[in-house]
Amino acid sequence: MSKFVNGVRFGAAFRWARAAFVKNILSFIALSVVVMILQFGQQFAATPFTETLSLCVEAGGTGETIDSTAVSSCFESEMGQLLIVTLMAVVFVIASFLATAGVIRGALYVTLGRKIGFADTFTGPHFGAFALTTLLIMVIFVAGLFLFVLPAIFAILLFQFAPFFALDRGLSPFHALKSSVGLVRLHWPLAILVLLFSGASYLISGLFWGIPTLLFLPLASLVTAYVYRSLLGETVDPAA
Repeated sequence: MSKFVNGVRFGAAFRWARAAFVKNILSFIALSVVVMILQFGQQFAATPFTETLSLCVEAGGTGETIDSTAVSSCFESEMGQLLIVTLMAVVFVIASFLATAGVIRGALYVTLGRKIGFADTFTGPHFGAFALTTLLIMVIFVAGLFLFVLPAIFAILLFQFAPFFALDRGLSPFHALKSSVGLVRLHWPLAILVLLFSGASYLISGLFWGIPTLLFLPLASLVTAYVYRSLLGETVDPAA
């Protein structure tokens, strides 16, 4: 972490990412399709859970007093379905982490000039470190939302490179978070630009049934991977 490079520009990162995406378009679309399908799966699994919750709340009555016995009986009768739905949600979340890791790993491979292999992108090393780091960031983000939103945004800014450290180098979650903070602290303006681009990409990806995911998820990962490598003083393989 001692070697940093000044002069890394967002425009150069975006141009490189665009060229890299075009050069590896079929591989990145295949990886992103998996993410998109799993996102639909998460929504599908969440719907029955929400419906059951609403049903049991309504069973307790809508007046000032709530019939706790009716609510309890409702949940007991629906427990089997809730367990199945919960299990499905857990499976989809884990699979979604795996798929997202595949896209990020693909971006990291491209920075090194490696070809993207669909199988080894998903089965490569350090997935456990990546998943734990991502979960920790999610917990911190949710906690920050309860503190008037700004702390959540600040946390995402500081920790945006942590999943890359975890997946690329196998760092433990806390070490990955610390390394990301060190990188961002020395390059605030560039880090803010990368976060704005990534945030806009993920927001757009959620529109139109998730179809923009095919373009914006790989671009966001490629831009971040380029900046990550460059700020560490590592050589990025020319994409075009």
